[in-house]
Amino acid sequence: MRYSLLILAVLLCCFSCKKEVAVAEIGNQAPAYTFTNILNSNSSTIALKDLKGKTVILEFWATWCGPCIPAMRKLDSLQKEFKDDLEIITISGEGKERLERFIKTTNTSLRVVSDTTHSNSFKYKVIPHSVILDKNGIVRAITSPENITSSVIKTLITTNSIDLPIKDDFYLDPNLKVETLATIDNSDYRLMLKGYDQEKRSSTKPLMSIDGNRNGIEINNLTIPSIYQALYNVASPSRIIYADGLSDSDFPFENDYRFSFTIEVSEAFEDKWSETATSFLNNHFNTNGRMTTVNKDVYVLTKTSDVLKPSEAEKTEFMFMGPILNTKKIKMNRLVSYLENFTDLPVEDQTNLNDAYDISLNSQEEDPKTIHTELAKYGLKLGRSETPLSIEVLEIFKKKE
Repeated sequence: MRYSLLILAVLLCCFSCKKEVAVAEIGNQAPAYTFTNILNSNSSTIALKDLKGKTVILEFWATWCGPCIPAMRKLDSLQKEFKDDLEIITISGEGKERLERFIKTTNTSLRVVSDTTHSNSFKYKVIPHSVILDKNGIVRAITSPENITSSVIKTLITTNSIDLPIKDDFYLDPNLKVETLATIDNSDYRLMLKGYDQEKRSSTKPLMSIDGNRNGIEINNLTIPSIYQALYNVASPSRIIYADGLSDSDFPFENDYRFSFTIEVSEAFEDKWSETATSFLNNHFNTNGRMTTVNKDVYVLTKTSDVLKPSEAEKTEFMFMGPILNTKKIKMNRLVSYLENFTDLPVEDQTNLNDAYDISLNSQEEDPKTIHTELAKYGLKLGRSETPLSIEVLEIFKKKE
């Protein structure tokens, strides 16, 4: 009995004394982390402790992340400028094949690592995300790559000190409260409009009834045009136009200009939830949205050959991560809406393909030409229309008093 108690006491001591994993924090020594699976280096591993004597930037990113690509180009130029005084390691959780395509396409000088185990040591929610170490391995900044410039690196190399805006994806301002702006709650529908909610990420989420029918939407932290875009199911911002002297600059992506909105309706209102929502918001905001038709330059999707065959899948599937798309049994209008995320103009369907199809695209954010190569596999072509076409758009305008 005494022997068993002794063993238990030793085990409890071991667990209680177990050292917690170090987390990157400004002013502290960087975690003793070793990156493995470096894809474009003579060595497949690199330990942060072995980089002392150099300024180090750890860049967390992904090939499907739109803002990450220009950030990678910028860091590549910094690596070439500072050569052996600077070591930039870029870390993505994506697979080897995807990252090797990026390396080949861009011919980047940056070390690219495929790593999925770093999240305990480097905390973030949103990419791109940058961690900067001085020559002694001390974390001097946790920031966004847009804040990293040539002068910043020169200062750090010279003084071992910099002062950059902090990117803390987990910080909550205790003084920032969510304000309820308007609400209706009755037996037919529930509507609630709030101000910016720091605990929510910008998003839209369809709501479904217990019978599986669409009966509303939950919108978090979007600007007024983006809210109307979600309610009217407008494919992309390229289909938004402004009237009455308004422009996109009137709706900056800042806390004071972002709102959260929820509508959920009863069975009797399931076919009217969008109409009910827009009417509610039109009454509250001085800036409103409505659908209208205009002549506009567009891209058109056309068929070049009979490659596509009707899907034999049992149900529709639609999954995407940036330029990577995997679908089953989708209509062409769904593909066109997806493509608008990568064009500066609306996209119109002129394929005359009326069935549902299985389509997967594996294009690259860093190389826009790849979307055309991927579409060609299905006998599809995306090109600019020779003349403006009449299309439906979302108009943002000032409410008349």
